[in-house]
Amino acid sequence: MVGPVSGRYLADLGADVIKVESRGRIDPLRTLGPFKDGKSGAERSISYHNLNAGKRCVAINLKEPRGRDLILRLVDWADVVLESFTPGVLESLQLDYEHLKKRKDNIIMASTSILGQTGPHAMGTSGVGTMGAAMSGASDLLGWPDRPPWGTFGPWTDGVAPRFIVPSILAALHRKSRTGEGCYIDVAQAEAGIQFVAPAYYEYAANGTIPARRGYAGSPLRCPHGVYQSAGDDRWIVIDASRDEYWRALREIVAGALLDPKFDLLIGRLRSRDEIDRALGEWTRSRDAEETECILQRAGVPAHIVSRAGDLARDSHLRAANHFKKIEDPEFGEAEIEGPRFWFERTKLPETRRGPRIGEHTKDVLTTVLGLSDAEIADLAESGVLK
Repeated sequence: MVGPVSGRYLADLGADVIKVESRGRIDPLRTLGPFKDGKSGAERSISYHNLNAGKRCVAINLKEPRGRDLILRLVDWADVVLESFTPGVLESLQLDYEHLKKRKDNIIMASTSILGQTGPHAMGTSGVGTMGAAMSGASDLLGWPDRPPWGTFGPWTDGVAPRFIVPSILAALHRKSRTGEGCYIDVAQAEAGIQFVAPAYYEYAANGTIPARRGYAGSPLRCPHGVYQSAGDDRWIVIDASRDEYWRALREIVAGALLDPKFDLLIGRLRSRDEIDRALGEWTRSRDAEETECILQRAGVPAHIVSRAGDLARDSHLRAANHFKKIEDPEFGEAEIEGPRFWFERTKLPETRRGPRIGEHTKDVLTTVLGLSDAEIADLAESGVLK
């Protein structure tokens, strides 16, 4: 997902993003559900549409010499090339940065793979975000101490790495606007993940201690800080009242055992974490999670329900912010995906469009971007280049 997510951000910002795909090797996201109405199909994945909204798509066989030539001509047009092949693949096709730079010296190219392009294990190492989570150390930190690692939900680094890739590309574009120079960006997905669990490494670097799975949420240096059960079926709420002002507001609301003077200071609360969690848990279990959230938020205490998919769909804040957008697809009709995660006061963002179908814009791009004639395009199609 790393390349598609990064490209989606750039498309939301107004970039003309042309996705290169092949019918012989389709984007794996097309096989990832959920599928609209439960019917599988290469054009029916809502995940695919969500991560590829706003892009154009051309179908080109990269292994065909004339297909490679089309890619090089697209590079002549483009400001940025973004790729996430296993290291070594583009070198074998002579489409790596060193070859592209010789053709267009101010091109910006961003490569993203599990371990990056250099290092003793980089070449030939492939994988997805679940491998990135394992390599970064995140998978080992989640779960219970007496059980195997629970791991992260889904391909974790696929969501993390684009937060490093897109700002790097934007910075490179800004630099190019001032200097006229391109550059090469190499983002290792596992290393991006390490940034999010760096405190675990610091613990080892500073004290030689390997952090272990604790089996509960929250920081060991904050209290109360965790996930507490609420009334109803599998309903939960997250509360962080560790800071003194939050703690004073929380104990006034909950009262009872939390009023004990031994909890006045953080050190006392840390020493009595289990006692506080029991008392707070008894209070939350008797109340609706959303009601508890409202009570605590009104008092200035950080708290929020543990959202499930239905909660997000009904969330009044997300609806007011137009976070969800409706799309129309010729095959499955109407569906809902995410819109941009940001807005600008003076710049209108492009409308959110569905993801492109395989090769949907091939003729348009070859005509308007590369200037090919209908006869040339027909010949390429007949020769198997446009598939």
